[in-house]
Amino acid sequence: MFTSSRKFVADPAASAPLLAVCRDAALGLCVRALGACAAGSVIERFEGDIGPRVSQHSLQVRPGSHIAGTRHIGYLSHACDPNCRLDMARFELVALRAIAAGELLSIDYAATEDRLYVQFACACGAPDCRRWITGRDEPISAAGARYLAAQDGAAAPV
Repeated sequence: MFTSSRKFVADPAASAPLLAVCRDAALGLCVRALGACAAGSVIERFEGDIGPRVSQHSLQVRPGSHIAGTRHIGYLSHACDPNCRLDMARFELVALRAIAAGELLSIDYAATEDRLYVQFACACGAPDCRRWITGRDEPISAAGARYLAAQDGAAAPV
């Protein structure tokens, strides 16, 4: 069982990284694949510091526990129709579909986070984009309600 501030270390025999943290003019820091990845493949086994603190680049392991200080995982982009998922029991990033070299890697933040560090507007372009991203167990913030109302051309509640 993981406890506050305990370090999880991935398999030291893991192969060379298939990922790179990059700076994108529109997205800021993001992660791109260095090579092609097959659907269902484990792209990376990750490690980091586990504790109670939520931060911008931490990810929830289980309620009350978050992993931070990961090499790549904390910089994955959000998408409502992501190309990856996180297996927080095995500490693995898994491809949901084939990924091309150079492709931006994404997860659905609500798949792991009960509450986000900060909610935000989404522009992922997915046909079923939720437009405002929250954690899976939190209501849309007042800023989100105003944003969605403005997008829909309606008056926002105060």
